[in-house]
Amino acid sequence: MTRKGIQIALAVVLVVTAASLAFTGCGGGGPTGNETTKIKISLTLPDIPGYFGAPISEGGSRYYEEAVETVTDGRIDIEIYTAEMLNKQEMAFDAVTKGIADIAWIAITYSPEWMPLETLFFLGVDMNSCEMTYQVHKHVFEEYLQPYYEQRGLILPTILGREKLIVFSAYKYIDSIEDFTGVTIQSGGKEMEQLFSKLGALSVAIQFQDMFEALQKGQVDAAILDITAPFLFRWYEVGDPGYIIDCGGLGNAAALYIANEDLLTTLRPEDAYALMKLTDYWFGVQASQGSDCSNLLYWDEIPKVGMELITWSESEKEKLRVLKREIYDWWVDWMEADFGLGEEAEALLDAVLQEMENYEPANKCVANPASFPDEELQQKLRDAGWTIDEEAWQGVVGPDGHWGMDFVYEDDLEPWYEKWWDEQNMEHPWYSAWKAQHGK
Repeated sequence: MTRKGIQIALAVVLVVTAASLAFTGCGGGGPTGNETTKIKISLTLPDIPGYFGAPISEGGSRYYEEAVETVTDGRIDIEIYTAEMLNKQEMAFDAVTKGIADIAWIAITYSPEWMPLETLFFLGVDMNSCEMTYQVHKHVFEEYLQPYYEQRGLILPTILGREKLIVFSAYKYIDSIEDFTGVTIQSGGKEMEQLFSKLGALSVAIQFQDMFEALQKGQVDAAILDITAPFLFRWYEVGDPGYIIDCGGLGNAAALYIANEDLLTTLRPEDAYALMKLTDYWFGVQASQGSDCSNLLYWDEIPKVGMELITWSESEKEKLRVLKREIYDWWVDWMEADFGLGEEAEALLDAVLQEMENYEPANKCVANPASFPDEELQQKLRDAGWTIDEEAWQGVVGPDGHWGMDFVYEDDLEPWYEKWWDEQNMEHPWYSAWKAQHGK
C-alpha cells in the first residue's frame, strides 16, 4: 500500500499531526458497496521533517493513511492535503457542514461561536501535558460537549492535546509579572487577551505561521505556544539570544477534529468505525503522547541553539495563577452574555478541574524509533518510560501489525464511537481476523 498525499516542506513550520477529511463519495459505495470511497484529509500545517531527524515519510499522517486503507481493505482511499489547501482553518466548520469536508482540524479560538464551551481548553487551567488535555477532554466530552455537536450534525473523532503554553521573547528579559507591562504579545483568543490585559501587555492577533516575520520586524515582542514552536518555527534565529520563559503557563490549547455525522451512515459501519478509531489513535492519543515524548527533549535543546531559559520563582508563578483564576469567572460571564451558556460553562469548568485532579497517564502508544534516529535520545526517552523499539513498532505498523485497532487507551473509558459500534451488533471483519490469527 503506498503512502500518498500532498507534501509541502517549509522549514519554519511546526510539525503537528493535524487533519481534516472531505468525503467525495463514489457511485456504488456506501453502506453495502465494495467500491473505493475517497476521503480527503486537509492538514492545517505542512509536512516537514522532524526536528530530531525524522523524515517526512515517517510522519504520523502517513501511517494513519496506510492504517485506514489497510483495515478497510481498500474501501477507503485516504488523500492528504497539507497547509490548508482544502480549506482555511477558520472555515473548517463551514467546510464540514456544507459537505466540502467530512473531518476538519480547527483550533476553536478561530470560530468560538460554533462550539463556545470548547474555548475552556484555551484558559490558563495549567494542564501539564498534552496527554492530560487529551484525557480530560475525553472524560468530559459526552456529558458536557457532545450534545452541541449533535445539534450541528457533527461528531468529534478526537482532539490533539497541547500542554500549558510557554512564552518566547526575542529580546525582552521577562522574569516577573511586572516585566510584562508594555510587552506586545501574540494573541491566542479572547481568553488570553483578558489575561494579557491584566498583565499590562498588549495583545496582537497574528497567526503563528506569521510569527517569525512579526518577531523579526519587531511587530511583537513575544509569542506563546508550546515548547516545540521556537525550534520548529526557528524563532531562536531572531533573538539575541532569545528567551524561553517558563512562567507556569499563560494558557492551554487543543485542536479539534470535527466531523460530519453523515460518515456514520454513508460508509459501511465497519469502515466508519475503523475511520473513527484510527483517527483517534493516530491523531489523538498517538499525537498527544508523541508530543509529550518529543517535548521532553526540547528543554535540553534551549542552550544548544543559543537561547536562554528563564524560570520564574514559585512565588511569582503563584501570583500569575491568581490572575489566571480570575479569568475563569470572566469566561463563565462571557459564555452567558454571548451564548446563554453560563450555567453550562460553570458545570464544565468544575468537571474539568476535577478531572485534572483525577488525571493519571494511561496506556502508552509505542513510539516510532525513526522519529528519534539518535540512540542517545532514544535511551533518554526509554529512561523516562517510553517504549521505543523497532520490534514493538512493527507490531503496530508491520505486515502483521494491528495499526491501532488493538490499542486501548484506558480500560474504564469507552469513547462514544465504541458505544456506537456496540449498537451495530457486528464484528469487525478485519480486526476479528487479526485477533483470531493472534489468539485473542
